Amino acid sequence: MFLTDDFFVVQTHPQREGFVGDQLSSYNPYLPRFKNPKGRLTPLFSGYLFVPSLVDWGPIKNTVGVRSLLMSGDHPARIPAKIITSWRAKERHGIVQLPPPPRFSVGQRLTITRGSLKHRSVIYAGMSGRARERVLIEMLGQSVTITVPTHDLVSEFFPPTRNRLRFQRETLIRENRAPNSRSAL
Repeated sequence: MFLTDDFFVVQTHPQREGFVGDQLSSYNPYLPRFKNPKGRLTPLFSGYLFVPSLVDWGPIKNTVGVRSLLMSGDHPARIPAKIITSWRAKERHGIVQLPPPPRFSVGQRLTITRGSLKHRSVIYAGMSGRARERVLIEMLGQSVTITVPTHDLVSEFFPPTRNRLRFQRETLIRENRAPNSRSAL
């Protein structure tokens, strides 16, 4: 019945991945899921699930809720089993554990909070490794890339000053976004 260890990619109708997975339960489908930021369990690949490759793939294509199989010419495309195995290895209690999103975005201005470069302003350049970040710092008239522990960086903060608030109010008035100057404060 099963052709190889590879998997077919099944495209489902919108938000029907679980239903199709139930319909194809005899084929042992794989539907990787994760918890989204709101805490809901959602498919890792919206609109797709994976079924072990079969000699006769017609019944899969004709299942209610299946839009199509991802094709490569006249035959269904195959995903190597090692990819599915790597996703399953990242699961805890049936939920794929994704790495946390980065704290900073590339190009964001940051301030170093500890060490010999304390209070220096830097520009975020990306992650360097576990709990380490690459940043650009101005030294001797050049931008130099250094690595800093993640916990030693904070977003640059500019406390509101009277001049900054006045500038914001004048900008709002100039753009006609504020009906009167008092409401812009």
